[in-house]
Amino acid sequence: MNILASWVFTTDHKRIGLLYLFGSLAAFALAGIAALVIRIQQYDPGISFVTGQTYYNVLYFHGAAMILAFLIPGLTGFFGNYFIPLMIGARDVAFPRLNAFAVHLFLAGIVLALISMVVPDAPDMLWTGYPPYSIRTTANTAFYVFTVHLFSVSSILSGINLIVTVIMMRAPNVGWNQLNMTVWCILGALLMNLIDSPVLAAALTMLLTDKYIGTHFYDATQGGDAVLYQNLFWFYSHPAVYVIFLPAMGILFDVIATMAKNRIFNSCLSG
Repeated sequence: MNILASWVFTTDHKRIGLLYLFGSLAAFALAGIAALVIRIQQYDPGISFVTGQTYYNVLYFHGAAMILAFLIPGLTGFFGNYFIPLMIGARDVAFPRLNAFAVHLFLAGIVLALISMVVPDAPDMLWTGYPPYSIRTTANTAFYVFTVHLFSVSSILSGINLIVTVIMMRAPNVGWNQLNMTVWCILGALLMNLIDSPVLAAALTMLLTDKYIGTHFYDATQGGDAVLYQNLFWFYSHPAVYVIFLPAMGILFDVIATMAKNRIFNSCLSG
């Protein structure tokens, strides 16, 4: 019990990084099972492995788990929290308790996405939530919005923490020119995520008010525009590709440079 409590209430950056890793791998495994269900259903035009409603629910969970719970947190969350303080000579991150809060929001988002598979009115609008369907459907749009909000707030808090850590907590002999490619790439990914995630959260909040309060941000019949949601959604989703790509490339560059015993061009400079 003491061991479990030490992990639950930890503020150590290494343990929090491992929690991101365990959570993202669990999400990946569950998303893989969902993908198998999708492929079995699509194997033959006449097959009925699951009902139509269950199929839509599985599609939603697969997309949310792969993008929001595996790819982004697995790279920026695990590699950022575990390795960045070690690479810059810091004892820990700038805000350890905020870091712990962020990882718990992330894990809560995974649990909430998983619960969506068993609730009676589970989300059925994929992970994109495009209106007008997401507004007119009888499914639980609020459940979808709250799940994505958890992931968004978690990534914002974690991004702020790691950015401040790199800026303020580098060892005295570690200047900007001494940062390796992994740190630079994760830092760039975090900056993009910090700009884009609030836009996604705002778009979903407007979606929520459209369905449950009666606003008309995305209702064309009342002067709104459904394309506005698409623009806001892809303001986040297109840079999300690079949020995933940059950390992976930084790690790959450093691994190859280390194994080749050579410097990466324009990195590891003196000064």
